[in-house]
Amino acid sequence: MKIDIASSENNSSITIIKVEGRIDAISVSDFEEKTLPLSATEATGFVIDFAKVEYISSAGLRAILKIAKSCKEVKKKVALCNLSATVREVLKISGFDLILKICNDLQAAEDCVAKD
Repeated sequence: MKIDIASSENNSSITIIKVEGRIDAISVSDFEEKTLPLSATEATGFVIDFAKVEYISSAGLRAILKIAKSCKEVKKKVALCNLSATVREVLKISGFDLILKICNDLQAAEDCVAKD
C-alpha cells in the first residue's frame, strides 16, 4: 500500500490523503500510523481519496472509523471520494455510508469538508 499526504491545491487547510492498493490486516497498521496523527495538525478537513484502492477489509473499515472519530473529537471533517463500486458496496453494507461523507470525486469531497 502507498499513501501520499498533501495539502489541497485549492484550499491549504484541507489535507488530501491518497491511498493506493489494499487496506487490509497487512497494511492497516501503516495506514493508521500515517493518518491518525493528522487530526492533531492545523488542517480543518481531510479527504481520503480511494481512486486507487482496490480492496478494504474489516481492519481497514475499523481504521477509517478511528480516523473519523479522532477528527470528530477535534471538530474536523472527513470525506471519502473516488470509491470503486466494490469498495463503495463494502462501505454501504457496513453502514459506513450513513456515518461518513462519501463523495463522487475529489472536488466534491473538498467542498464537503470546506463547508462550515
